[in-house]
Amino acid sequence: RTALAAAWRIHAVPASPYLFDAVLRLPVLDCARAHDLLGWQPARTAREALESFLSGVRRGAGEETAPLAGKQWG
Repeated sequence: RTALAAAWRIHAVPASPYLFDAVLRLPVLDCARAHDLLGWQPARTAREALESFLSGVRRGAGEETAPLAGKQWG
């Protein structure tokens, strides 16, 4: 976290240390009930979802609204 905070301060990385803290506190979702009651199946694996997210961050993907506006990194 210290290294991320330093990199954030010099604008070397797009993610603030606060985002890192938030990610570490994300709840884990158990999808068993959705599967049992609704027959739901995930469309992507956790790895695929993470890879897609990171790809979007690298490309600067975003929406038109200010909080979601993309900025290309690296």
